[in-house]
Amino acid sequence: ESLEFIDSSDKPRPLVIRTNTLKARRKDLASALMKRGVNLDPLASWSKVGLKISESPVPIGATPEYLSGMYMLQSAASMCPVLALSPQPQERVLDMS
Repeated sequence: ESLEFIDSSDKPRPLVIRTNTLKARRKDLASALMKRGVNLDPLASWSKVGLKISESPVPIGATPEYLSGMYMLQSAASMCPVLALSPQPQERVLDMS
């Protein structure tokens, strides 16, 4: 078990982006990125905003969609607190990570 853990820890994590739902829908963002040749999939069934990038001929942090704020680079683990806390209107959440 220890060796499996060490081996898996040595592999690069997948590149994940989070859709800015104030500016785009995930479906529309995925379509725009695929037109640029980006291979991607929805992150997981629990995420309505995440996309997992498997391959990209363009720098993900320099696309017009990124520069216009349609998405941000964010790890999948960083999306979990929002689901767990389920903030409501007028509530504030302080992210100290």
